Amino acid sequence: MASLPTGLNLDEKSKAELMTFVENEQRRANFQATVHQYTDTCWDKCITKVKATTDKSDEVCLTNCVDRFLDSTILLLNSLGAQQQR
Repeated sequence: MASLPTGLNLDEKSKAELMTFVENEQRRANFQATVHQYTDTCWDKCITKVKATTDKSDEVCLTNCVDRFLDSTILLLNSLGAQQQR
């Protein structure tokens, strides 16, 4: 959880709203970094030759690769969430 800088004169409601905003922005940044990582990994896996345009097999490979990464991430997060609830 993020912490607020000292010296801010905010009421409790404003502090809570600011903390929620910061946490949401951190989640968004983490998600974007993850997608970028998946894109790089899948690009390296699927694009074996540099061409002027991508062909259908490149597009299918990239789509499937990212989909599998996302499926794996969701499965992992659900599993971790279930373990935390126990």
